[in-house]
Amino acid sequence: MQVFLDLLPNQPRNDQTRKEFEQMMRGKFEERLPESVERVWELPPIILKEPFGEYIELLLEARELFLAGHFYSCVAMCGIVGERLIKDVLRASVIIEKDGQLQRPQEKAFDQFERVDVNGIVRFLKESELLCSEAAKAADDLGQLRNSYAHARGKKPKDDAIKAIKFLHTLVEDTVSVFKQFEIKDGAFVKKDDPQK
Repeated sequence: MQVFLDLLPNQPRNDQTRKEFEQMMRGKFEERLPESVERVWELPPIILKEPFGEYIELLLEARELFLAGHFYSCVAMCGIVGERLIKDVLRASVIIEKDGQLQRPQEKAFDQFERVDVNGIVRFLKESELLCSEAAKAADDLGQLRNSYAHARGKKPKDDAIKAIKFLHTLVEDTVSVFKQFEIKDGAFVKKDDPQK
């Protein structure tokens, strides 16, 4: 009978064991370091505008997972970040009329969207011209890819991690990136001529 064992947590919790664990983890890290460094150039550049929402830490974590070679987790995290961005765009855009007054809904009201399928929100944002067609498609594609990995059905983790990163950054560029309104031309940061809606 074949079994998998991980008895490291059963080791004594003392300074000697800590040093041994540290050495073991350092060895694994250094072994993977050259590949991680090469993956840096596969990531799209980002310049995000304030205010930064909850998504920024998650976005950085998704990128770090990619660099570390945790591709399966990277796909799932990209999907999580994409959902957060979509829901935050909705939160930032909704104003309701009540008793003849325009107002923003309470946070408790917005929290109800956390239970709503994100595909419907994507379609709403696209039809409201808050997401361009390309970003809406990227959000849909990212959601499908994320679902494959969230349900342990992913088949090509490295390839799909790159796709997920690209889908996510298409969404980022149309929502919270400075590149939504600006671009780099001939080494200069310039305002885009035509917004792509």
